[in-house]
Amino acid sequence: MDVIRYRTDEGVFTGLQVNEGTKYLQIILMDSRGLRIRKVAKTEGRYITPLEYPVKRAVRKFKSAGRRFGITKSARRALAA
Repeated sequence: MDVIRYRTDEGVFTGLQVNEGTKYLQIILMDSRGLRIRKVAKTEGRYITPLEYPVKRAVRKFKSAGRRFGITKSARRALAA
């Protein structure tokens, strides 16, 4: 799991990269709608920059934001692992 910054057309999001498969990256994104897990093509990796931030602290922050703003079931399972 890595802490990342993901730049899209909608804006810049802070997230956690959960899994890297052969075609897709699984990313948990935090925004005003809550926490959601998103599958992104590996070619989108050029818009992802790693951040120097402790992963354990980021997971704690993401869990507390999920309690306040909402979290999807799949994102909750990924944070628990």
